[in-house]
Amino acid sequence: MTPPRRGRPLPVLLLTAALTATLALTAGCASGPAANTAAAAPPSATLAPMEPPPIGDVPRLSRADDRTLPIEAYLLSGEQFRQLDTAQGALVTRCVRGFGLDYSAPVPTAPATTQTSHRYDPVEISDVSVNGYHSPDQDRGKKPGAAPSVSPDVTTVLGAGLGPDGRPAPGTATEYRGKQLPSGGCIADAQRQLTARGGTGRDADVAVGVNYEGFERSRQDPRVVAVFQEWSRCMAERGYSYGTPGDALKDPRWGNAAAPSAEEIATATADVECKARVNVVGVWFTVESAYEQELIRLKQPELTGAKAANDAMLAVAASVTATGA
Repeated sequence: MTPPRRGRPLPVLLLTAALTATLALTAGCASGPAANTAAAAPPSATLAPMEPPPIGDVPRLSRADDRTLPIEAYLLSGEQFRQLDTAQGALVTRCVRGFGLDYSAPVPTAPATTQTSHRYDPVEISDVSVNGYHSPDQDRGKKPGAAPSVSPDVTTVLGAGLGPDGRPAPGTATEYRGKQLPSGGCIADAQRQLTARGGTGRDADVAVGVNYEGFERSRQDPRVVAVFQEWSRCMAERGYSYGTPGDALKDPRWGNAAAPSAEEIATATADVECKARVNVVGVWFTVESAYEQELIRLKQPELTGAKAANDAMLAVAASVTATGA
């Protein structure tokens, strides 16, 4: 189960790869069990009491990655982050070349995952029958690619971008060969341009908060707890003793193994089959959606503002990509 993804800063990741001369920052690593999953949301303050919201009919679901959670209307999608990446890359490339240097920003790709991808994992027999609780290693057997080569001059002109406080990193160069640099370098300048009409270059805190709170509340909801108990009984019939799916995922026996054992694969397979049998995904997704809808109702003005800020950033990005300005 993956806790909801956090809002990430406006795309410095691809450009940071150039600064550090490594591609590792833009690639996922899958070295242990469920490297892209977790059994619970990060620690948070105690949630205020909330009446369990009504849910209506519960669909039977074996997976949810083709479904959309209500909060996603207020979060930037993987494709939208790609659009922002592309626009920032165009602005940075133009800025660096304005100092007479040969440079092209890395070309971004859209992340394949969504908010519901892997949220209630594992759910695929085809996955666990090979990987158990380990994340699929799609790069196994591949030779590492050559790291991008960036000259010291380009690194100086790029700068380090803006920090969380919106200010350039301390010690960033202010000029290059006698020519004034934008405050914070070309990356910071691109970030400022993309957020000039609104937004901060990441998902708004209010939207991220709803994303996490809905997930955490749903895990504690009596209807989800009840379906976990059904799942636990199903697992017990097969010889496994776990209170919740998260307990199976976090079993320390899987934690240090480089590859899944036969026992891990058998456990994960039983896990997926029991989830399908008692409809864990259908109940959990429906309950979580209901909590999100209530939280959205309570925070609608802030979320409306967050969406407007996202739309403003995306409009600037579209203009940059279309006109190069």
